[in-house]
Amino acid sequence: MTQFTKKITILSIIFFLTAIPGVTGTISCHQHVLPVIHNAPERPPVVYARISTRNLSGSAVKPAVGNAAAAVPPPAQRDAKHHRLSQSYNPIIHKAADEFEIDPALLKAVIMAESRYNPKAVSKRGARGLMQLMPATAKSLGVTDVFDPKDNIYGGALYLKTLIDKFNGDVRLALAAYNAGSRHVKKYGGVPPFKQTRLYIHKVFKYRQLFKEDA
Repeated sequence: MTQFTKKITILSIIFFLTAIPGVTGTISCHQHVLPVIHNAPERPPVVYARISTRNLSGSAVKPAVGNAAAAVPPPAQRDAKHHRLSQSYNPIIHKAADEFEIDPALLKAVIMAESRYNPKAVSKRGARGLMQLMPATAKSLGVTDVFDPKDNIYGGALYLKTLIDKFNGDVRLALAAYNAGSRHVKKYGGVPPFKQTRLYIHKVFKYRQLFKEDA
């Protein structure tokens, strides 16, 4: 075999090996680019930010594609799931509703819109718990543990009742104040012209009707 033939043979072997996955150094490099992470930390609690111009940019969310889209259940299924979760809080909700003279369906609807019944929910602005109370608001309401469902629901119910009374029984204005703040309701003389706040009110009334129908 000539020297030239030997070179050709060696180059052919190298070329053949590079075509086999997992043999070359180039392929093994990908193992460093996409490592297998062991003992990865759990995903933090889902953030259910209160819908308002204070903490949302208003940018549209891109729809999921491929397998990600298939993994997301349709709205009806998601609502039904969280409605079932609400059942465990029914005794607390009804007691708070009775004490503060609030429609229990409304209280359930606010919790659904605020946190989707996640007692550990935390917004980007720091609102916490089932009814998304800000720390200062929770303190003023006498809430000692904002992540305790009973404390949070009673505090949120008291706050909502205060707003309903403040706006002479107008639930729409009370919800607008709960979402965007009383000062904005006073400033605009009604529901603020915020898309997020109007969407929030619509959601609460939609959920309220669902809970009324299932009562």
